[in-house]
Amino acid sequence: MGKHWYNDIGEPVYSVENVTKGGLRPTTLRDAKKLNLVPSVTTVMDVLRKPALEIWKENQVLESALSLKQKKKETDKGFINRIRYHAKEISRTSAQEGKNIHKAVEKSFLNILPDEKYSWLAHSTKRKIQKYFNRYSGWKAETTFYNKLGFGGRTDITNDRLVIDLKTKEKFKYTKTGKIVKMAYDEHVMQLIAYAHGVDMPDARLVNVFVEYSGELVFHEWDQEDIERGWEMFLFSLKMWQLKNKVS
Repeated sequence: MGKHWYNDIGEPVYSVENVTKGGLRPTTLRDAKKLNLVPSVTTVMDVLRKPALEIWKENQVLESALSLKQKKKETDKGFINRIRYHAKEISRTSAQEGKNIHKAVEKSFLNILPDEKYSWLAHSTKRKIQKYFNRYSGWKAETTFYNKLGFGGRTDITNDRLVIDLKTKEKFKYTKTGKIVKMAYDEHVMQLIAYAHGVDMPDARLVNVFVEYSGELVFHEWDQEDIERGWEMFLFSLKMWQLKNKVS
């Protein structure tokens, strides 16, 4: 995933002019320093180790290894490279599907017609979210921001009292007793509280909404203790990112 950058009025600067080849190219850290851009919340959080994500990636490689067979005259190295490529493609396809659903839901909140493939899921998700928080109105999506502490970003869904971040899942996992396996972790509250500070709503209710491809939703609202802890963790991560990348 490429790094995301924002200028001091909250505009995304994901690409810059390619002076040697023409057209545009992804913005680099060097560009960001030159243009006084700040990293996105998710770029900052790349300094963190994510054990669950690493295990998922390892499992993708193992599943590809089990599903593929070594071809005649194919070297072990060539087979290994093919396994890795296969796993990477599956991961990329899965990630893109999640992004498409994510974008469709945001379009629905912006009253823009989503792609037909995702229309039913987008509108269903919107209705369920609004019903769950039926006291609130003034919904917004894709609000970009700049924070003077040195980070920027783009929220998913907000209103005057809520900051919501969407997470898509192909299929929820269940325990033997029928309960949905835990999906909300520290990095989620860190991301949400950073967004809340970014849009000047530090006291907002912070909620992760997990969206299964089938249309089922799970809501996880963070309590104050976790929010305070999440903000401290994000600030430490921001400082680590700045020191690591020699950004003042």
